Amino acid sequence: MNFCFRLIRLHESKPGKGNPGFQIHSLHWIQLLLVVLLFGACAKAGMTVRSPAEIDTRTIRNVAVGKFEVGLIQEKIRTERNGNWGSRTILLSEEQKEAISRAVRARVINLLGSTPYFQLNFSDEFAELENDGALQKLVSVQGYTTENIDAVINGKLWVDLERTDGVALTREDLEYFRPPNRYNQGMNLTVQQMVWWPYKSTRGTLGLEIKLTRLAPTEVAAVSFDTRTYAHRLGGQPADTIGQITEGLTRLRDSSSDKNKDLTNSDQVLIPFDQMIAELSRSVAASFVKKVAVTEKTVFYPVANGNLESARILIEEGAYELAIERLQQATASNPDPGDLYNLGLCFEAVGDYGLAINSYRAAWNADPENLLFAQGIGRIERLRRESPQLRRQLDSRR
Repeated sequence: MNFCFRLIRLHESKPGKGNPGFQIHSLHWIQLLLVVLLFGACAKAGMTVRSPAEIDTRTIRNVAVGKFEVGLIQEKIRTERNGNWGSRTILLSEEQKEAISRAVRARVINLLGSTPYFQLNFSDEFAELENDGALQKLVSVQGYTTENIDAVINGKLWVDLERTDGVALTREDLEYFRPPNRYNQGMNLTVQQMVWWPYKSTRGTLGLEIKLTRLAPTEVAAVSFDTRTYAHRLGGQPADTIGQITEGLTRLRDSSSDKNKDLTNSDQVLIPFDQMIAELSRSVAASFVKKVAVTEKTVFYPVANGNLESARILIEEGAYELAIERLQQATASNPDPGDLYNLGLCFEAVGDYGLAINSYRAAWNADPENLLFAQGIGRIERLRRESPQLRRQLDSRR
């Protein structure tokens, strides 16, 4: 079977002078990038997969939204002029901190509200509490008046941001060559020159704690603390050979981008402070939602190269029922491994995991060294292990 992807083997070289422990040749990097591009162009089947919550929250249905407290926000700006570095700290006002708190709160609640597992209650009684201590005190004495609330979600965030405006200094070799002729011997001269590369960069780290507190009985049902880091740089010294290849492939997706612009005339800008924090908080919130709620996601799995080309087209367009009919007829007389795998892929898409794993196993038995067929078996086994827990959690919401 010919597939759109193949394994790239990285060669290990011995450490030595001027030679790192792992030296990856440029040819191998080029092959890897080409494989990634080809893999993205392969036919794929899209389907929706449900995952159960990691923590048992079946008794929690109505959730009140509390406050996301700002623990610390520190923004530092570093500048370099004529070799002298300067640093200053930007102090944010209470209004700016409150705006950042609301932005993070909105990202977390939007993700939690996108799942049909919880009903959110935006009560001012919980949202106006100053911090987590006030919330825990209110819950412990049961001094709240809002009805039909099973739990409260709140959080706390810490942000450390550093912006840099500087110049990188490098030594470049300039070669001058004049070919010889009948009158002189020519010239081959190398001159070293110092080159300045202006750049701007931003690096930030977000620490976000999210807590889900059950009201009766009073206990912390789920809590998580995760950090996310963001870094971006504009300008500076050009990338090496591998970096130039990667950058060139990236630019193919944007034909309207201008080339050879210097940093001062470029229309590229660094991501704003509040947007960076909001996007980082979205990543942390996604991990928390997986812990406490049933989640859905759309996944895409590669389609094998079988003998029945019409089935590949049907699978790409999502016509799984018709593809099953065609593939069952084809594999009854000619059980091609690729067609058997595609048949299992269709059964997986419609939720018939029993027939799916039978087809995957038949394909793998015909070609035991095929990684794609083994991945299909592994997916179904994982889904079947999660099925009882997922069924119990969904039944609790009926």
